[in-house]
Amino acid sequence: MEASQIYLVTPRHVDLETFPAQLEAAIAGGDIAALLIDCDAQHDSELQQIAQTVVPIAQKHDIAVMLRGDSRVAGRAKCDGLHIDGELAEIKAAVEDFSSRFMLGAQGSNKRHAAMEIAETGIDYIMFGRLEAPATEEIHDKALEMADWWSSLFEVPAVLIGAADLQECAKVAERGIEFVALREAIWDHEAGPQVAVQKANAIIAAHTPQED
Repeated sequence: MEASQIYLVTPRHVDLETFPAQLEAAIAGGDIAALLIDCDAQHDSELQQIAQTVVPIAQKHDIAVMLRGDSRVAGRAKCDGLHIDGELAEIKAAVEDFSSRFMLGAQGSNKRHAAMEIAETGIDYIMFGRLEAPATEEIHDKALEMADWWSSLFEVPAVLIGAADLQECAKVAERGIEFVALREAIWDHEAGPQVAVQKANAIIAAHTPQED
């Protein structure tokens, strides 16, 4: 079984005075598969400035950069991908419009049939849990149940929203869920983002089932 990978999510508020150094520190902590830009920028111009600052930092370390919800900014900033919000019809439309330009991910569902319909649109990953939900110490049971079921049956990778407690990464690794999305657990860690990424990767490695 392949080990789960970290899907890093930006803080909800990005301060360009301090965040580039925080991101460099996180990257220095070890393997990160992808970075999602998901923050509370007030205007397109602010979001574009954030993206144009963040994208080259991550990409020079071979980290794919996704941007949530704004295809124009994603294009201008040369993001690798787009994370799609919305209902099934909106996801289908986005795949038709952007699949030749971007990797595409989408919010999943807490219903199995609906999740399968979303995956059939041609997206590159499906996310379980809610990006906008407040951070919790434990992964939500329903999201974990859905991601566990999904990863055991389907080829489209699952991204599971993690928790503020890094130890929760063990649940992701034990079940072979492809990606764990980490936000507060990294940026708010008392020892800093570099140590947080190191610890997350160590927990994942320790709990990944070994093949016979």
